[in-house]
Amino acid sequence: MSAGNDVLGTAVIDPGMAADVDPFHSMRAGLPERSQRILRRLDVLENVYVECGRDRLLTEVFDRFMLSFLTRRNERRKEAEIFFLTGSSGAGKTAAMERVLRRHPALQPETRSFGVVERYVSVSLTGYVHPRILAEMIMDAAGARVAKVGRGEAWYRLAGTLQTRQVSLVHIDEFTHLMPSNGTAKDIDELANAIKGASISPTHLIAFVLSGLPRITNLLIADHQVERRNCIVEFSDLRLPDERRLVVRILKTMTEAIGMGIGNMADTDLPERVAHAGRRQYGRVCQYVSAAIRHALYVDPDASELKREHFALAYAERSLARGHNERNLFLADDWDNLPLGSYFRQEGEE
Repeated sequence: MSAGNDVLGTAVIDPGMAADVDPFHSMRAGLPERSQRILRRLDVLENVYVECGRDRLLTEVFDRFMLSFLTRRNERRKEAEIFFLTGSSGAGKTAAMERVLRRHPALQPETRSFGVVERYVSVSLTGYVHPRILAEMIMDAAGARVAKVGRGEAWYRLAGTLQTRQVSLVHIDEFTHLMPSNGTAKDIDELANAIKGASISPTHLIAFVLSGLPRITNLLIADHQVERRNCIVEFSDLRLPDERRLVVRILKTMTEAIGMGIGNMADTDLPERVAHAGRRQYGRVCQYVSAAIRHALYVDPDASELKREHFALAYAERSLARGHNERNLFLADDWDNLPLGSYFRQEGEE
């Protein structure tokens, strides 16, 4: 080790060995046995998915979308349609769409003599990117390394590049980031043209699946061709009391998967409180249940019952309600008068 490395106190890893080093695994391995027991149960929890009516709807509509995409006219493929999945932040769009794509029979990977052929690629946006960069991200996700090119050229190359990789469907998650609220009509029109152009390319038709906040459907308003060739599924917020049973099922399914129970929770107002804390959004409700379970396991790695106090601790940790029980949705008597979601100081409060 050089003097410089001695000063930094870091180990030098041989590049040839880098692929065999998993820092995440090493970090886990360094935890005490108590933490290891918690992690084993949390690993199981992370793989739980509570299916409901909207999943069946999404699957059915997407099946019809794929049948339309795979239909031929005069022995030639038709123009592709564009699939939209919209809903509020926290509605659970990403997990639901990924699940449908992963399970669809027409999109299963194929093993060939030269390697594995993936029928679709998914790109998730974490912030605004230029449309040209998006085209490069899609090609990169397909395993094609491309040099930086001009905006129009990137989208022009997209169809041919995906054809070479035998990719026929592109899923763009968090598409809303491409449509900022301060975006102009011209920006949206150019984006619509780029997506439309790739979907009807004479070289290789590409089906697009776009998921994001409801405003992504502004793409339909911007282009009449996109409007007539679209398919939409919207994930609405949970409706209580009609969907109270779903909240109870989420509680039971997630806890039972790791050998826990919920006691008499279903007979109390706890399901309503959980829905309130999760802004009545499926994904957020699941996140709150998961957070409460983590608290239960942290207190007792062998915990067998999820309790209200675990939700109260989770809520305090996710808000500014710590030390303010009257603001904690799981402790306050008048919880239904508190705002949806986590508590943060209201205007005028110190």
